[in-house]
Amino acid sequence: MFESQKTYNNRYGDQYTWTKINENTYRFIMNGDSMKYSRFGGKEGQTEVDMSDLGMFDPSGGPYVTIGMKIDDQSISRIYTDKENVFVECSGDDNE
Repeated sequence: MFESQKTYNNRYGDQYTWTKINENTYRFIMNGDSMKYSRFGGKEGQTEVDMSDLGMFDPSGGPYVTIGMKIDDQSISRIYTDKENVFVECSGDDNE
């Protein structure tokens, strides 16, 4: 669904990209104010939202990102934030 280093626009016109950090980790980068109004959600069965193990995040205007979506043909297996950035880890090439 997503490709690293490609620039996308959300419905408010804010641009975002996925920057590859290492083989399986990507950082989400967005300009504008949409990240200030993001929603974060836990995984099914969690009693509290764990910001180091999220099930989804959704900046205002999109994109809605959840476990199982793909970046560079790799499935997202973990989403986490360090309060400044959102990162995703992928499980590897699904074609293996």
